[in-house]
Amino acid sequence: MKIIEVDEELYQYIASQTQSIGESASDILRRLLNFSNKNMPKPEVVLAQDVVKEVVTTTPEVKQTIQSEIEEPKVLPKKQSDESIQQVTLKVRNLLNSVDFQQETKAVVRFLKILSVLYRTNPESFAQAAESLQGRTRVYFARDEATLLLAGNHTKPKQIPDTPYWVITNTNSGRKMLMLEGAMQSMHLPTDLIEDVRTYFIAN
Repeated sequence: MKIIEVDEELYQYIASQTQSIGESASDILRRLLNFSNKNMPKPEVVLAQDVVKEVVTTTPEVKQTIQSEIEEPKVLPKKQSDESIQQVTLKVRNLLNSVDFQQETKAVVRFLKILSVLYRTNPESFAQAAESLQGRTRVYFARDEATLLLAGNHTKPKQIPDTPYWVITNTNSGRKMLMLEGAMQSMHLPTDLIEDVRTYFIAN
């Protein structure tokens, strides 16, 4: 694996070209550079605010296209254990079944409550999920309000209760669900749990 450092302007450009939540930096660059994916191994990519860490092949075309300083590879975080996944799943289900959540009518409050449970049950896994989720033109999660305000004039950032994270809230219910789905998939939570969460956002 090779590490590629990019400046803030280039990082924001790459992130702005994302066509779907979870699309990798390698997929974006291949699309922009018209590189074929045929017979090519799929790279592992982690997008962060200041660095794009990417596995690339050492073909002459790639070397000519991307000039970078090569560093030693960093160890990617491990997937959370089955026990941890079960614990998060149980906590989220308990929240969904609680009287307060059932009676809550505001999508933004439900949204924040679910994010809070995800973080409090497994902070490390949530952090990985938050850092991997990027929109086409903005950052969804950050550890301070200022970062989200810089990413857009009307993001309406709110702090996720009992966490160090902030999240944009000026999105409709469908977009909030996409953000939750992306985070829960990144945390390897079961599909049926994601579908149960979805029922609380499709009608709001």
